[in-house]
Amino acid sequence: MSTPRRQSHVLAARYWDCLLGDLGSLFLILAQAPLIGWLCAVVWGSIESDTPGLYFVLCLSALWFGCINACREIVKERAILERERLFGLSTRDYVISKVWVLAALGAVQVVLLQGTVEWHLQLRGPMLLELLALFGASVAGTGLGLLVSALATTQERAVFAVPLLLLPQILFSELAIPSNLYSDVVGTVEKIMPVHWAFRVFEESAALEPRWHMVALSLGVLMAMCTVLVGAAMVSLLPRREVVT
Repeated sequence: MSTPRRQSHVLAARYWDCLLGDLGSLFLILAQAPLIGWLCAVVWGSIESDTPGLYFVLCLSALWFGCINACREIVKERAILERERLFGLSTRDYVISKVWVLAALGAVQVVLLQGTVEWHLQLRGPMLLELLALFGASVAGTGLGLLVSALATTQERAVFAVPLLLLPQILFSELAIPSNLYSDVVGTVEKIMPVHWAFRVFEESAALEPRWHMVALSLGVLMAMCTVLVGAAMVSLLPRREVVT
């Protein structure tokens, strides 16, 4: 088998070829972003202004993109993975190749989402900063989806788990309960929700006097979440003897 660096490049190229070989599915994956953006524009266009609710929907949509894109990508290839591992396939580079491609796909989706909304509504914050927030939510969703895919036994169970993981993003948020009414438990759980940190970037960037340290912290937390989730997916795919050693 080739070196680890070469492995990740080859695997990523193979993954791209698979995506490009099914243009119909790729189109449907990409089309959902401008569709959701257009629906947001229809709803918020009636008031011709952005609101915290719009920010939350955009962040939740970005997390959805990453999670739903990734949730089947490992479980559907489990037999192939196990066979190729016998010939020296690196689990780490296999997962990294997935992250590269899915992150690129997510970047296109968030640009389409944000671009569609900006075409109809002028959001108050800098577009580039908001794109970074959406991309952060997307890659965190990718990490979450890959972990689900690594743990799931079938594709159906992986897809079924996605809504169950997204629902707490809504329940443990200011959209459900004002922050001044939070219990200690709700306040703590909210801080482990990726949407919370992406939403913070939107709120700060739209403020008259943004707290840039909070923007940097929020983006950093999103990247850290992705790293931890991807690492957990790698560990869950290791053979038992490798985990023990």
